[in-house]
This record gives sequence, C-alpha cells and structure tokens, in this order.
Amino acid sequence: MHKRLSRQQFLRLMAAAAVAPFVAGCARAAEPPAPAPTWPAAPSATLPPAPSPTAAAAARPPTASAPAPSPTPPPATATRPAPTQAPASGSPSRVVQAHLPGVWAGDQLAPAGLARLLDHAITRLTGLNGAGEAWLSLFKPGERIAIKVNTIAGSRFWTHPALVEALTARLAAAGIPPENILVFDRQDSELRAAGYTLNRDGPGARCAGSNGRYAGPVTVAGAKMQVSELLLGVDALINLPLLKQHGMAGFSFALKNHYGSIDSPGSLHSGERLTRGMAELNALEAIRAKTRLVIGDALEACLFNWNSAKRGDSLLMSFDPVAHDTIGLQHYASLLEAEGGSPAFARQRAGSYLAEAAQLGLGVNDPQNIELIEETL
Repeated sequence: MHKRLSRQQFLRLMAAAAVAPFVAGCARAAEPPAPAPTWPAAPSATLPPAPSPTAAAAARPPTASAPAPSPTPPPATATRPAPTQAPASGSPSRVVQAHLPGVWAGDQLAPAGLARLLDHAITRLTGLNGAGEAWLSLFKPGERIAIKVNTIAGSRFWTHPALVEALTARLAAAGIPPENILVFDRQDSELRAAGYTLNRDGPGARCAGSNGRYAGPVTVAGAKMQVSELLLGVDALINLPLLKQHGMAGFSFALKNHYGSIDSPGSLHSGERLTRGMAELNALEAIRAKTRLVIGDALEACLFNWNSAKRGDSLLMSFDPVAHDTIGLQHYASLLEAEGGSPAFARQRAGSYLAEAAQLGLGVNDPQNIELIEETL
C-alpha cells in the first residue's frame, strides 16, 4: 500500500529553476475567484508516491480497469497492432493522425463525424477493437477527468467546443459519469468567449476556469509559480490543444497548452527560460503523472496569426506529448509551406524545447522512433 501524500508534500516534489519578464499577452486577466466546481464524492483511491520529474516516461500507459461491454466489435485484422503499452526506453511512440474530409458540414463540425474520428483514433492508438473498451482502458468510471482546452484571449480560434462535446459524449458512452468530467482553462470569461457553456454544479460535464485559484509554489526554470487548483483536484488529464502559430515558441500545441495551467506563464516566454520552462512545466508531477491522453485539434490551424485559420480535417492522438508535438510540428510546417510561409523559425524554436522535453524523459522527439499511423476515414 502506498502512503498518501499531502498536497504540500506533493507540490514540494515538483521540479525546476529562473525568472523572466512578464508577457502581457499571455498573462492571466484579473477576475474575481469563483467557487470551484462541485464534484461528486471522491473515489476511494490512494495516490502513489510521486516519481522524480526526470524519470523516463516516454509515454503514459493506459490505466488498467475492467472494460465495459462495447457494441459488437469489428473483427480483428492481421495488420491491427497489439494494444499500446508504455514503450521501453528507445522504442517507438505511437501517434495516430486520423483524417475525415466530411467532418465539416458547411461552417459547422458534424457531431457524427467527430465521434467517428475519436473512436477510430482511440482504437488505433490502443490496438483494441471496441471504442468503449478502448476508452475504459485509459480511465476508471470513478475517476475525475480534466480536459485542458485552449481558449486564450486575443485569439479568434480555440479548441472547438463541438469536439469537446463529442469527447465527453464518447467517455459517457463508455461508462464515465459526465459529472466526473471537467473542461477547464484559465478564466470563465475566456471559456465563454470561445463558445463554451459554464457549468460548475449542474448535470452533465463540468466547465469552469481557474479564475485565480492556484496552489504552490512550484519552481519552473527558476521562476516561482502556482498550479491551477482545478488540475490538482483531478485524477486524470486529457490535453486537448488547438494547432496554432506562436511568435515566441514557434508553434503552440500540447506542451505549450499547459501555459494555461499556471498562474504566471509570462515568466516562461523568452530564450533559455522558454526552452527549459516548456519542458520542466510539463515534467511537473501534477501534469506528467495525470496525463492519460493527448488529442490534438487540427480541425483548423492558425498558421500566421490568431485571427485567421486554415480549415483542416484531422485529429492527432497519442500517449506521448513529445511525439505528438513532433508530428504536429511536421503537420504545421507542411500547412505553412503550402500557404507560402516559412516554417524555419517554428522548427528551430520548437525543436529546442522538444529536445529538452525528450531529455527529461517526457517522450520521443526523433521521428525515426515515432510510429505514425496516418489514415483517412
């Protein structure tokens, strides 16, 4: 039996090191704290001791649980891979990129198409035949699951609410109580502006902003900061970013999405602090140990700024955030080149922090060691 850690002990184990100027565009807006979402009774589970943030963790393995019965599964084929497990050191990480040309119905995303994309990607990622079984191989019905979206102010494009609705519906269909799911980002105001409906204590999936409720301190690249209490209060995490350009980070995807999980992201936006900070932030135990799945929203991509986007038709899915972003960077670069842009800065800047994250054991950044499954439905 593992010994339960207090929050203070838990946070003391989180990693780091340096302080940098505050970047106004990425600072959290002042907003009065709101009550935390009302959760159902906590499951009786003991949190295992926190490992070192530098421990090898190329991909997060699915949580073992008794799978729920799923609809009649398709027959297994000889080419279907075995169920994905945490690969041994040096072995490939798997990334699924699933395309569905008909996922857009005019200016709206088709719910049936999104469900099909999600179920296809999760079965290919896990190697399991039934979508219900695949979702429950990652999550237990009693766990509290957070979905970290990107709804940052100053943008006209965000993680698509329709995709998040489809994801919560797939989890619910697999047996996860919707009230155990929390969609979150920095502020209520940002979530509302991005088209999300706030729900702190009503039926269905919860949706709320951190709204100034943070706990710490932790140290990341030498900067003292705090972590969202919403993230600290859950058992499992799905990272669901939108593919976007970024003037300092080169591009923004899974690793960058967690700048919205802390209270002072502006301290991690320049030079070496960005390179080290991006990696060390994602190595924090509150993020690394809870991340069960990364789903990249490439249904639109902001290539040149946050006010325009190129329409897409795909999702990326992986257990490995570094492999996910390595493939995401390749996809971003190809889209940018097709529009006449140069991806040189994105490759150089993102390449540096992806390499740093790989050195911390967060995943694989060498495309030769990434198993990419790209399919069009």
